[in-house]
Amino acid sequence: MDNSGLLILEYQENFADNLSIYAYGKILEKHQKRKCFYENNTKKRVEFENTMSNFNLECGYISTGKVKSIAKDALNYNRILVDEKKINKEIKSKKIKNNKILNLKHFKIDDIEYITQDILKSIEFNNYNFVKNYDLLEEISTNNSIGLYINENDIISQKVDWQYIENSIKRLNKYIKKPILYVFTSKNIEEKINTIIPVKYIDLKDWKEQFYFLATCKHKILINSPSSYSIIFWAIMLNNKDYYLKTFDKNLKVKNKPLNWIAI
Repeated sequence: MDNSGLLILEYQENFADNLSIYAYGKILEKHQKRKCFYENNTKKRVEFENTMSNFNLECGYISTGKVKSIAKDALNYNRILVDEKKINKEIKSKKIKNNKILNLKHFKIDDIEYITQDILKSIEFNNYNFVKNYDLLEEISTNNSIGLYINENDIISQKVDWQYIENSIKRLNKYIKKPILYVFTSKNIEEKINTIIPVKYIDLKDWKEQFYFLATCKHKILINSPSSYSIIFWAIMLNNKDYYLKTFDKNLKVKNKPLNWIAI
């Protein structure tokens, strides 16, 4: 490992954003020979890492206090890549070059090819003691379930493309026999979704159970909304069977699109 540079990754409140951070860290370590450190914020870190079964950070943790002092608001949504030999100079000058700011909040759809089996293996759940709704889990597992997650913030800020969702449902209905749409959301949006297939609205209070059930759905609709994208993306990656269909916005650029992904 080349120690000439280091990558400081800040933990987020959002579980799926942390999956993106971890995946990017592993990829950068492998392909760019960067040494990765993770913010030593005990509460967020422990809550996230304790849910993983094979979670392993070969490097350690580092305080990002000094980095925050020069990044300020930018660090809320970006990770700062700095050269180890220049960090003190940059802290004093309070300047960061644009090419040293990496946006890692969401895992880009272009980067699917870099997600290896060892990364997927390491982000599996530690156990499934959190599952309470076994009847619902069995139902989702045994029928032609379509999973859709919509974050409340995206609904409030009007960031959801409802027409895209409707078009996705129509397309999937052509390929799937007797599909059922499971919409995971905390908001009442029955009037928002026009559909020709049965729909069930699911509001699970435990985010782990919600994420696991979403991943269990055989088919997925990947919406390109700020607070919803990462959760659906990682739910797909943890259950990306070749014969399960996924729809995504045609405006998303995909270099290596899997055969079972459909552009809408």
